[in-house]
Amino acid sequence: MDLPQKPTKTHDAAARISAVILLALVSLATVEGKRQCPTNYLQVPAINCRQHTAVLTDFGGVGDGVTSNTQAFRRAIEHLSPLAANGGAQLIVPPGKWLTGSFNLTSHFTLFVHKDATILASQDESEWPQVAILPSYGVGRDAPGGRYSSLIYGTNLTDVVITGNNGCKSSQLQVQLDYRDEVVCQSN
Repeated sequence: MDLPQKPTKTHDAAARISAVILLALVSLATVEGKRQCPTNYLQVPAINCRQHTAVLTDFGGVGDGVTSNTQAFRRAIEHLSPLAANGGAQLIVPPGKWLTGSFNLTSHFTLFVHKDATILASQDESEWPQVAILPSYGVGRDAPGGRYSSLIYGTNLTDVVITGNNGCKSSQLQVQLDYRDEVVCQSN
């Protein structure tokens, strides 16, 4: 009759090494419990700090440099605005050329401009609301009447970030300057 043999030192050491390797593999396979980002092609650690995320294309945005995206920006921000107080909100501007008029940001909000995205200011005056004339400002600088609002603006805001991977905002200036005839976006 064969009796069970006592494990050798070599067998005991191999079992311990196997246990350590198994423990290391199990610890590497742990899953971090983050929500799934709807924009897998835009995975950047710095943009995952807001609870609610949307992409401009979800609201009808077209990044062809010709189509007006003013209403897409406004709809996206209007949708995210009530969510912003609950963990913050972020609008991602994906790669493309996004023609838009003026739009208003909201508190607890991040506007993330992808590195291959350019926000182009529309030349259509109807997409630019006029700011009410204040006594301290008087009338418009070059003509009677009010002034047009900024491309991206907000009033009494807190916790607002405009960031990205060196995306570009372009005013599409039609003014000829002696030393420069195009708008240049500088990368850092």
